[in-house]
This record gives sequence, C-alpha cells and structure tokens, in this order.
Amino acid sequence: MGPVEKAFAELSQEEYDLRLVVNRLRREVYQQTDPWASERLSAELKEAEKELSRAEMARAAAQAKDKKSGLIFDTEKTHGLLGADTTGLEAKVHLRMAQVPTSICHLLNREENPLLSCVVRNADNTGIRRLRIVSFIDGYSARAVDTVELKARSKHEFKQLPTLFPDRTCGVTELTRAALNVVVEDLDGQVELHKTEPIWLLARTTAPLVVLDPQTGEWRDMTPYLGAFVTPNVPVLMTFLRVVADQHLRKQLVGYQGSPEEVEPQIRAIFDALKADADVTYVNSVIDFNPDQGSATQRVRLPRESLEDSLANCIDGTVLFASLVEGISLSPAIVVVPGHAFLAWETWRDQNGYSNEWKYLETTMIGSSTFEEACASGERTAREYKALAERVWKKKARRFKV
Repeated sequence: MGPVEKAFAELSQEEYDLRLVVNRLRREVYQQTDPWASERLSAELKEAEKELSRAEMARAAAQAKDKKSGLIFDTEKTHGLLGADTTGLEAKVHLRMAQVPTSICHLLNREENPLLSCVVRNADNTGIRRLRIVSFIDGYSARAVDTVELKARSKHEFKQLPTLFPDRTCGVTELTRAALNVVVEDLDGQVELHKTEPIWLLARTTAPLVVLDPQTGEWRDMTPYLGAFVTPNVPVLMTFLRVVADQHLRKQLVGYQGSPEEVEPQIRAIFDALKADADVTYVNSVIDFNPDQGSATQRVRLPRESLEDSLANCIDGTVLFASLVEGISLSPAIVVVPGHAFLAWETWRDQNGYSNEWKYLETTMIGSSTFEEACASGERTAREYKALAERVWKKKARRFKV
C-alpha cells in the first residue's frame, strides 16, 4: 500500500469510527421521550457531528485526488483493452454511485445523479468517429444509450442512468449484488468494448439519505426524494381519515378552507387519532444493511405498514403523518436534520398562494406525549438547526465575501 492509499485508508477509518460515535449519540438523543430532554447529550452530539463533518471533508478531498477512485476502465492506461494505439479511440468510465437506491431511482435526473459517466475521445488526426455508449444492469434495467459524432482530437462526456424495471426491483428486499454492463462501440464497426462491473442494489425499503459518489468522494444528498414514501391516496389511509375526522371537534377536515385558525386543530386530530386509535408506538429501527461503512441509509415502512404494525421510527412516523396531512389537502414537509426527521406543516394558504410559514411536530412523541409537547419539541429542533445553518452561512459569507 502506497502513501496515498495509506492516508486515504486512515482517513476512511477515522470517519467510520467517528460515525459510530455520532450514531450512538443520535440513538441516545432521539430515543428520549423528548429529544431535547438532556442538554448534556445534545451538546455531545453537536460536538461529535462537527468532528464527523471535518473527517468527511478530509476523506472526500483525499478520495477526489485519487484518479482511480470509481474508475471502471480507462483504455489509455488499462492493458488488454483496445485503445488509441490500435483504434484511435480513448474511453474512460467512472462509477458515480456506490449503491443504486432502488426506492427512488425513478425520480433521479441523470445529469444531477448519474450512475456512471463516460468520457470518449477521438485520438485520430483526421476523420469523424461515430460512437455509441450503452449501459444496463443485468436483469434489472433497460438500456441507456447515447450516440455522438466526434471530430478529430475532440472528446465528449456522457452521463447515464439506466431505467430500472419496477417488476424486477420490487423483489429486492435485501442488499443485492448485480452486474453493471458498459459497452463502447464504433458504429462503423472498428472497435467494440464490453465491460462488466459488480455493483450494489439497495433494498426497496431503504431510504438513502445520501449516496457516495466514488469519483469525487462527495456525498450526494438524497433527502429531497423522501417524498416518494408519502402516499396519501392509499385506500387504508383514506379510510383512516374517517377516524381522524372523529377526533376533530367539528367532525370535519376542511384543509385550508375557512380561516388560518382552523388548520392546527386538523393536525391535532391526526396526532390524537394516531395515538388513541392507531396506537402508533416509536421503535428505533434505523439499521439497514449497506456495503459502505458508515453510509447513511434508513429502513422505511410505508405509511400503510406503519398503520398495520402500529410501529414507526422517526422517518416512518413522519412520512405517515405527512401522508395524512396531504390527504386532507394541507401542505406537509419532511424536515431532515443529521440523524433525524420530523414533520412540518404550512400554516395557511389562500388565493395568493403559499404562506411559507411553518409549524413543526416531533412524530416520535406520538405514543408518549401530548400534542403540545410534541409541537414544542419539533419547534425547538427546527430552531436549533436554523441557528446552526445561519452560523454556517455567515461563516461561508465571510470566507467568500458574499
């Protein structure tokens, strides 16, 4: 192992060790009836998260400098492959996702979240090359295809994200190994290169909060796609809204009709129905199998499953609550902070559009606390992390003189 590889290995180990500490503290903090009940634990968690962030940036910087990181093949440097000397063509392919998030992959954009990127170059001094690049996951996806005409000494980069077959990936209930196929071919028949690379498919019940880009070493934020688990139109949830209505003083759910004062009582009715009728209890089921040490994924139950089982972790409870909120035509939001998620709802909406004013609720407290206590805890979590975000922004603004 050379000095560069050794340094990267040491940084990866440091990041992994710190993530274990952070995960332990997060469990301790968020398993409490009120996540903010212990000032000591909260302070320890903040300090540990700061150290983890530093370690992540150091490891990512080292990984980005490693030209082999995420490299599937490089015809210029890999022996045994056709390259510029024989074909006048150079091709370099990088894997851009350490794992494929099967639960949300259909929502991703290939430009922002590609599975692979390929750079091809016409090394000839004369003539135009017509090329085709194809990628697919054996047995699980359609073929992603791109074609290009390259002038002499020119190059082009493709980003590809093969479309997964829903009927195949629905059976991926555990971490699964699959084969990624990459084909680079000259349409005039002078060269054909076919390479397979083993990759990981995450289970359909996994909500990836971030996915590692092996080429850059950076974590890609996947939290905006958690809305894929919000399912307001599932029959069992529509039926449960009848139970919610019974908890409302006026026995009706009117959404944003009426006045702003009528919104919060509807949120309270959902809370009371989940507590009294569904008997939903918090359970800390955050562990999900993942090949990357320390990567951030979470086991997620669909809302109908949480109702059937009367169990929910922080993500489960939040997507269940958000589904019911959306089911009565109110606007919910899933608020994600490091290691945790909770609910927000928009306080009002009129003919002029959204108010962009939000209130918050800690869904893990449904089975153990009052509505007021859960709201107070959610408000405090939001306030703490808003203040942190403002401090980070001010620090960046001073650095770049924004």
